[in-house]
Amino acid sequence: MSQGRLMQGPMVGSIESESVTIWARVAGPSVLNIRYSDQPSFFNAQLTSQIIATKENDYCVTAKIDGLRPNSFYYYQVLVDGEPVDYDGYPLLTAPSKEMRTKFSIGFGSGARSDKDGLQAIWLQVQNARPNAFFWLGGNEAFSELSPEFQAEEYRRQRSIPFLQPLLRSITQLSTWDAPATLPQDELADSLEIFQRYWPNPAFGTEEAPGSYFNYQYGGVDFIFLDTYSYRDEDDHSTILGEVQMKWLQQQLSQSAATFKVLLSGSSWSNLAAEKHNTWTAYPEERKGLFSYIRENEIDGIVLLSGDDDEAEIKAIPMSREGGYDFYELVSSPLAQIPAPDYTEDNTAVIAIEEPYADSMNFGTLTFDMAEDDPVVSLKVINVFGENVFPEFELRASELTNGKTSWKSKVPAEAVAHFEARTGSAL
Repeated sequence: MSQGRLMQGPMVGSIESESVTIWARVAGPSVLNIRYSDQPSFFNAQLTSQIIATKENDYCVTAKIDGLRPNSFYYYQVLVDGEPVDYDGYPLLTAPSKEMRTKFSIGFGSGARSDKDGLQAIWLQVQNARPNAFFWLGGNEAFSELSPEFQAEEYRRQRSIPFLQPLLRSITQLSTWDAPATLPQDELADSLEIFQRYWPNPAFGTEEAPGSYFNYQYGGVDFIFLDTYSYRDEDDHSTILGEVQMKWLQQQLSQSAATFKVLLSGSSWSNLAAEKHNTWTAYPEERKGLFSYIRENEIDGIVLLSGDDDEAEIKAIPMSREGGYDFYELVSSPLAQIPAPDYTEDNTAVIAIEEPYADSMNFGTLTFDMAEDDPVVSLKVINVFGENVFPEFELRASELTNGKTSWKSKVPAEAVAHFEARTGSAL
């Protein structure tokens, strides 16, 4: 028996308005369930159904708490073989209902490498920022050179970082998947299976095309996580998402009523193609097709997030020149390894709104104020010293609609002519 021990966790997965998912890994075969209450004293506490931890799943378990109230505080304890592993319990806040228009923030970043930085002091600054969720966007575990049998060990090392524990226990943690580029197809499937075991994302693709893509809704915003590894064709660069996932993405965008639709990719949207072809620019026809679909179907409110660049960036892709609106790619990297700047002015397809930041580890926050008549999202990139490294950057919903040119108002007036000359024919 496990004697009531957790090896990793608890970690909160998706927080919905009426439910919460909790992940944990226990020390051997055992029974796990969650005790929860809206009172810190656990007065009138309830229990989830029991879940059995087995060797076949590496003793990883995921429990779901249902029947909660929107935008409300709850407290939970993990019980292993009927005994709580922490008598104080942990707090969490459920998501607002779809009808609520509130102000909230999410944190994001990439490149958390326990082999490069075992301390990871950046998580202290994330705690200070108090986001409602944290999204992991690429390069988060040091397994690119490892076979699948050792990849789980890297997840465990990262999941055990002391400064990370308060965040894991109380706010949503969702992740994109980074696949080792050199793995054969059978080991690639094993790698994805391990990812699914250690990340309690709300979905893993579709039945027709499994993967790591899903849509997560919070506070009137759609956060659409993409899988840029499972189905990409590195031989002729015809696709980075695959046919089924692309159709799924188009359907998500067309059906969405959200003011903002945030597309999250572990692969850069605009960096020049590298040897590993781990960027959307290495798949130009599919990238162009997606952007054209957004324009032609008048899908408003697109914001692009990415990671794995080893620097922080604010970039504009000036799609307003083609009758659409300007797409903004927001990048924060790395969380816990040495920055390695790779920005170059040779990339004439993008406009650098700010000079890229690569002086220290960093993470980003997006704060959405959905209560305003013209909803706004504002970006901060915060370094390991708690400093906001960029000037204030905001996007209004009214700026993200066809026919609007917004990038010119976000750079110094004297720089507009320079950017026009350098990027004028790029698209």
